[in-house]
Amino acid sequence: MWQIVPGESVGPFEFGREPVEYFDILTGAFKKFRRFPNDAEIYAFGENRVHLKVDDQNRIIEISIFRPHELYLGDLQLLDQPLQELAIALNATNYLFESVDVGLESDQLGIVLVEVDDKIDGVEVRVLSA
Repeated sequence: MWQIVPGESVGPFEFGREPVEYFDILTGAFKKFRRFPNDAEIYAFGENRVHLKVDDQNRIIEISIFRPHELYLGDLQLLDQPLQELAIALNATNYLFESVDVGLESDQLGIVLVEVDDKIDGVEVRVLSA
């Protein structure tokens, strides 16, 4: 079970650290890729269902976690939850999430909930601007 601390960490992964600091947690092979040629590099740990996006200094700026992990924001489990039920639960909190093409997003928290087949498949958490 991992907890999101917006702007600071997702489970054991902290913003501003280097991916190599987590190689003891993230076992197995990984690959590095960029979504677009000028985009930031992403370390993809397939077996672990974790992606770490880094800046030019190889510091973590975005953390993505995919099901089947248990990932919480406060008391709410985010992954593998039906989109509409989770949207209702989130709207009952102090967090503001809006519908976007891929699922739900909170600019305030730097979080995107990615929906596949009406369930939350992944959660992207980015470092918050100062």
